[in-house]
Amino acid sequence: MIANEICAVILAGGKSRRMGQNKALINIGGRPLVEIMAERAAPQADKVFISSNAPGLFSFLPFPVVPDLCPNQGPLSGLHAVMKEHIYTLYITLACDIPGLPASLISRMLDVSEGFDAVIPRTSDGWAHPLAAVYRRTCLPVIEDALQKKANKFIDAFPGDGLHVRWLTPGDGGFTDADLANINTPDDLRRFQTGNHI
Repeated sequence: MIANEICAVILAGGKSRRMGQNKALINIGGRPLVEIMAERAAPQADKVFISSNAPGLFSFLPFPVVPDLCPNQGPLSGLHAVMKEHIYTLYITLACDIPGLPASLISRMLDVSEGFDAVIPRTSDGWAHPLAAVYRRTCLPVIEDALQKKANKFIDAFPGDGLHVRWLTPGDGGFTDADLANINTPDDLRRFQTGNHI
C-alpha cells in the first residue's frame, strides 16, 4: 500500500441496548473495547478515527472523534462522515465490539483489496460481517444514496449497484467464525472473558 492511503474507522456510536451500558467503554483486560479495536487497526492505518456523536466520552484516547453528518442513521452514517471529512483511498471499518478479530484478518483484507470496492468477510454460515471490513472511497456515492433513502444498515448498501465486492470466507481469509463474534450482551461478555466462544 502507498503511504497515507489507509485510515481506520472504529464504530463506537451504538445504543448498546442489549448490553445495558456503553459497549465501547467496557473494560477487557484493563482496557476499554474501543481502545482495543483502535490499537488493533492502528499499525495498518495512517490514521485512526472514532465514529461517535459523544466525543467527550473518548477524550482519553489519542484518536480524533468524528460525529455523524446524518444523525440517527446507524453505523453507515459513521463511515459516511469520515469519508466526507477525511479523504483516504481505503477505510478499515471495525465495530468496537469484536475484540476477537485478529490483526491478521485486517492485513488479509487489505492484501486482497486491489480491484475491489469493498472486502467483507463472511462466516461459514454465509452471514456477512460488514462492520469488520475494508471499503474503498469509491463506495461513497452508494453510501450517500442509501442514507438519502433512510437506510442505516450496511446490508442496505452492499453490494450496491456497480460495486465490486470481495467476499472473504474463513478458508481464504485465515479466520474463524468465533473471530467475528460480537459482544452484544452481558452473557457474551462473560463467555469472552472466560475464553469460550460467543
